[in-house]
Amino acid sequence: MTVKTLSLHEAIYSNRDPREVVAFDKETTYHLYDLQLMVKALSVFLSMSKEKRFAIYVENSYLFTVAFAACLYAKKIPVFAGIIRKDMCSKDNGCFDAIISDKNFDDVEIPFFDITTIKAAVRQTPLKEIPLRNHDAEITPVLDSNLKIEFYTSGSTGKSKRIDKTLRHLEFDILHLEDLTKVLDNSDNSAVVASVAPYHMYGLTFRILLPLLRKIPFDAQFIKFHEELCGNYKDKKLIFVSSPAFLKRIDPFLKAPKIIFTLSAGSSMDIAASAKYYAWSECEITEIYGSTETNFMGYRKLSGAEEYYTPFAEVSFKENNGDLYLYSPLIDKKYKLDDKLEFNGDKFKVIGRKDKVIKLEENRVSLTQIEDLVKKHEHITDCVALPLEKGDRTFIGIVVAVDDEMYQDLISNDNKDKIKQDFVKSIKSSLKDHLLLVAMPRYVRILKEIPLNSMGKKITSQLRELFND
Repeated sequence: MTVKTLSLHEAIYSNRDPREVVAFDKETTYHLYDLQLMVKALSVFLSMSKEKRFAIYVENSYLFTVAFAACLYAKKIPVFAGIIRKDMCSKDNGCFDAIISDKNFDDVEIPFFDITTIKAAVRQTPLKEIPLRNHDAEITPVLDSNLKIEFYTSGSTGKSKRIDKTLRHLEFDILHLEDLTKVLDNSDNSAVVASVAPYHMYGLTFRILLPLLRKIPFDAQFIKFHEELCGNYKDKKLIFVSSPAFLKRIDPFLKAPKIIFTLSAGSSMDIAASAKYYAWSECEITEIYGSTETNFMGYRKLSGAEEYYTPFAEVSFKENNGDLYLYSPLIDKKYKLDDKLEFNGDKFKVIGRKDKVIKLEENRVSLTQIEDLVKKHEHITDCVALPLEKGDRTFIGIVVAVDDEMYQDLISNDNKDKIKQDFVKSIKSSLKDHLLLVAMPRYVRILKEIPLNSMGKKITSQLRELFND
């Protein structure tokens, strides 16, 4: 691996021509000089605030970059808590003191800064007026690599878990990716485009930091529809940051743009779907295996055949007393994995997750066992089991997805209420011989499919809301 410094400060304020294109959207081309001015303006504003932790919930990746960098230069802590709802923005939320967003949070308890106002406050500089050197950039203090960044993710119980990173961790991530992404070097007219949001670890790493530190222009807009991917980029060579949820739904009748590199993460890509994508785009999918806690651990190239993951440089796994531990230069200490891996030499395959185990009335209850048992039931295609707090007790709730036949009966049959009642009874009856009474699902909700986020992960918070009635 070629060893060289890749830092956020250098990417923004050093060693670059202020006229370089950083990002673009349908209406605007953003040059480095514009980014420098906006970051400086917002960092000065934030430095005068008494708040310390700023949640960044910005969909536009250029404005996200401004917000993220400005927080660091103002010595504030950027906080990434995924999708933020207004009910999370209370003074006692415990995760963040203020919010920066391109969505409306005007009526929340904590301070809110509308990042879109920065575009009106800082004039866009015409290219002919951009100086050859920005002397103000040259005297901007270098960012401390130990600056703190906080991520929040949900575990099997659905409770938020804080994961602390530093700027050094994120910068080293990009350095570690160099061998994997050599195809991006010296590729004229290339651009990074994405169908994933920037406010989680995968989006921040690959949609923001990878193009910024590797000096590749990126589209500020978030691709929501396949037609946008296929119709907006003309002759550009695309580096596409996506997810299985988006890639598997590609319409093969749309004309593919020129895609030179495709990234996917969040959940395993279906092999048959990867074959269809490869036939459509003529670009294999590079799937990243990792998590917020571990950063990325390995990768595999998919074009229609099952492949083992290759660990990234200096990443290794060791078993100890039945537990599997990760050793990686991207984390500060070894990490016990929840996934089960099957090894073939140094390469590995992910074959499942360890049981999600909770304590209920002094009994160990496996949510994984409940899910696996329920999924054996006729007409059920998927299941999520959740611990639910009701009063001073904890119960099990399950959300099940059903096939088309059952779903149509549940929504249109004249006897749909009776059909639902009998269906729920049959689910519970099938579990009696396998579960302790305390582990029997008390509440059942039925959907056509389990909701997924843009990363292809099940949205636990949204599933919990189904039990609020």
